[in-house]
Amino acid sequence: MRPLRTAVSAGLALLCGLVALPAQAQPRPNIVVMGEDADEDSVPRGNRVFQRVIAELSETMSLRGYNVYDETAVAMGFTQANRVRRRDAELIEVARAVSNPPLDVVAVFQIYASASKSAYSDIVRPQVRIPGRLLNVRTGQSLGSFEVAGLQLPPLPQGCDRECLLERVGAEARTISADVAAALAAKLDGVIAPRRAADTGSPPADLPAGSAAPSAAPPAAAGGEACGGLPTAYTVRLDGFSAQEVQAAEEYMAAFRCYEHHRPVRASGASTEYWYETRSDSARLTRNLRLMLDHMSAPGQVQFSGNTFVIRRVATR
Repeated sequence: MRPLRTAVSAGLALLCGLVALPAQAQPRPNIVVMGEDADEDSVPRGNRVFQRVIAELSETMSLRGYNVYDETAVAMGFTQANRVRRRDAELIEVARAVSNPPLDVVAVFQIYASASKSAYSDIVRPQVRIPGRLLNVRTGQSLGSFEVAGLQLPPLPQGCDRECLLERVGAEARTISADVAAALAAKLDGVIAPRRAADTGSPPADLPAGSAAPSAAPPAAAGGEACGGLPTAYTVRLDGFSAQEVQAAEEYMAAFRCYEHHRPVRASGASTEYWYETRSDSARLTRNLRLMLDHMSAPGQVQFSGNTFVIRRVATR
């Protein structure tokens, strides 16, 4: 057991050194903006008011630096582009099904629009309410919500027909949606705000004293290099490893840069599965897992799909 422990300690130091890359900005999450119109009282998809709102939401979040993708463009290969009255379950399933590009966040909104006549005169005022929320596509975690409603909107002109009503309500909804988008972007900014590397991850309690520093952060991060990015959860499954190798792999994974948290989900004699939370992107995590196998001298393969990593040990003579 002691030689393996020593090898793990040396591997941790070497691994952290190998992945100590120059400080660089974390990639922004990929976002898709989708409208939920299952409620018969909400404005349906395809309506011009709906189109103006989704365009404003997408534009505002794009200007805030996020990668915003058009739902129709990325999903038309496997779902009907003109479906209306869709529930949030369908929207989430569509977002999860998109693999190119992989989507990280779905911004779901609804539009409620009406016009009410004053009880004391013939003045008619439009009323618009737009709630929106952010969901982590992979985990379903709520990342924030915001709603704009109750504003005193200008009255409609006399003789305002359907065309006039759609244009007036569309203009007001577009203005309100910009406020919703700005609030949601601010909430997402807070979620992905960089954290000091020293605050992310902690060395396992039973690691030798000499390996504590690299498990918290590589030397380049000692001065406070930040771990930014969207907190993401993955399922990591180890197949075919011995109990000692599983323990060593768990120590490696807890030492990776920008590690947040992990917990065992299930374990058997041949397989161990973890719920693994990190602020690293999938590319960095894939590279770290491959390096981990190399430093453990354990021949194996790393496979990744969706939000699941499967690490299989290749048995040798």
